[in-house]
Amino acid sequence: MLFRESLTPSWQFHIALLILLPMGFGAVAPLSIVGGYVSAVALYSISLVVFVLRAPRIVVTDDTLTAGRATIPRALLGTATVIGESDRHVAISDARTWKLIRAWIPTGVLVHVNDSQDPTPSWYLSTRNPDRLVAVLSGS
Repeated sequence: MLFRESLTPSWQFHIALLILLPMGFGAVAPLSIVGGYVSAVALYSISLVVFVLRAPRIVVTDDTLTAGRATIPRALLGTATVIGESDRHVAISDARTWKLIRAWIPTGVLVHVNDSQDPTPSWYLSTRNPDRLVAVLSGS
């Protein structure tokens, strides 16, 4: 394995997820105060675990690039380009581009696909390590 990254939520997302505490408490508290506290903590904890464990991963091996559920042989990949936050909208504007986007990760990589049989001209991958991913895909 040459590269591996899990696209887990940012710390800001975890703070926003705290809104589940009063929601969980309010749903059960009229029946039981202790149950309200337990419900609040359980709802927050389960949500947090789901978001972390279900986070998509980018994995590059010698032969393949896997992003989320999609896999493509590296032999079919063309150039890879780092995409900054300001250029992101241009990179994802083509509806044919396969995208793995996470709003909490502003940088990404645009990888061109060199396969005449594939209607997808490129892949856009959100990543916190765009320079490292491009270097791995380029074989550097």
